[in-house]
Amino acid sequence: MSSKSSVRGLADASLLLTTVLWGLNIVVVKAAISQLDPLAFNAIRLVLSTFALGLLAALDRSRSTPSSTESKTDPTSTELPPRRTPFPTARVIVFTLFSGLIYPLLFIFGINQTPAGNAALLLATMPIWTAGLSFLILHERLPRLVWIGLSVSLVGTVVVIVSGGKVDLSASYWIGNLLMLGAAAAWASATVASGPLLQRIAPMRLAFLANLVTTPIHLLIAAPKIPAALAQLDQPAALLAVIYSGALSTGLAYGTWHYGVSKLGGSHASVYQNFVTLIAVLAAWLILNEQITSFQIVGGIGLFIGLYLMRRGRRVARPAEQKAG
Repeated sequence: MSSKSSVRGLADASLLLTTVLWGLNIVVVKAAISQLDPLAFNAIRLVLSTFALGLLAALDRSRSTPSSTESKTDPTSTELPPRRTPFPTARVIVFTLFSGLIYPLLFIFGINQTPAGNAALLLATMPIWTAGLSFLILHERLPRLVWIGLSVSLVGTVVVIVSGGKVDLSASYWIGNLLMLGAAAAWASATVASGPLLQRIAPMRLAFLANLVTTPIHLLIAAPKIPAALAQLDQPAALLAVIYSGALSTGLAYGTWHYGVSKLGGSHASVYQNFVTLIAVLAAWLILNEQITSFQIVGGIGLFIGLYLMRRGRRVARPAEQKAG
């Protein structure tokens, strides 16, 4: 196996791990905010997330730091040093706002005001948002086969969710639904903004930076309600929910997600978002003994077909791009 193939395989594995962590997180957060104030829960978990990402970023930096001999310039070389491009400060700010502030707030408010099925259905629009924004902002042109894969994946996700009978289209949930749709668009915006940044900033470091800047804002917003929430963490279920959602789902998973984006691109990575729903269904089957319908199985197969078409479309596109270059 070539080094490029192994890197892409690792990136796919990272994205798959991310979907597992996020799929379980929907159930965990929904249960946790029935006991804890949503804003307080969100702030506390983000503190844990920041510590986890800081540790991972430090470990990643120590492992990837070049040796002193490699970092020195060859004095006999006649080549000019590479030209340094300005640091993309504006793009970092945009990414930080969408990833660390806007998305978490819209997500926590939205999931508190709409059923989990509605939330999963609306979050399934992320790949379409990402592909559309990548086209408009980054001028990323996707092959027709990739668009077909995205569409098949979206249809499969809708089938999985709707056939589970947990979608409620009542007018009473329209605010929560709108917030979740905004959360999907915000995360897609952060993913698109992160693409060029990840060519200069390590994935763990970028995620840590966004959390480090925005977590104090979340703490200020939730400050009056945090003491009561901390007092409730003597309950094992609430404590485990905060640890899982903080250290893993918004900690480790943010790093693995950005790593996948850095290697495969936002549009390719975004199709994994739809597997979050499938993981949530499987978790409910294994943990809560909920039944899986035949339509959900068909929808799950559709998800895998969509992912295969996406990967196939990417492989076909690469040789064409190399010839054109």
